[in-house]
Amino acid sequence: MIALTGVAGFTQSFEKGNQGINFGIGFGPGYHTSGYGFPIGINGSYEYAIVEVPMGSTLTGVIGVGGIVGVRFASTHYGAGDVKYSSTDFMIAVRGTYHFIFHDKFDPYAGISFGYQGSTQKWKGDGPEPPETKYKYSYFVPGFFVGARYFFTDNFGVFAELGYMLNVINLGVTLKID
Repeated sequence: MIALTGVAGFTQSFEKGNQGINFGIGFGPGYHTSGYGFPIGINGSYEYAIVEVPMGSTLTGVIGVGGIVGVRFASTHYGAGDVKYSSTDFMIAVRGTYHFIFHDKFDPYAGISFGYQGSTQKWKGDGPEPPETKYKYSYFVPGFFVGARYFFTDNFGVFAELGYMLNVINLGVTLKID
């Protein structure tokens, strides 16, 4: 009876029809990086669970789709000549995830993304570039990541992601909407 009560009371961390919203801070280089300075960014993502996929007798997986937007900043100074380099990058992408559901609070997942990134890079001072140089460019980029969310309540938790994105590491808070 206790075993059946435990199974009947089990609620999934992310299931079909749920929506997830992440707000995070990113660290380290990701998509195109010039290697100057240590980039820090902010990002927000949204996800909607569209289908459950059975993974055996008691396990379930969930496929989610959504998007992410973010911005990343980096700057550094060079030598005694007061040369400053700065970079600002932004990204908007669609992403798909697969959640491995086996616990009511822990939600590990893996995903892919594809999106648009723009970048502005500036040199200022005496150095290998003219005294004030500015580059702007944009391109489409694929991405992949692994992550996990842990819910402290039914609808609030924290998340961490690692992968090839705007930043290598993203940490933050997550909200689940049933």
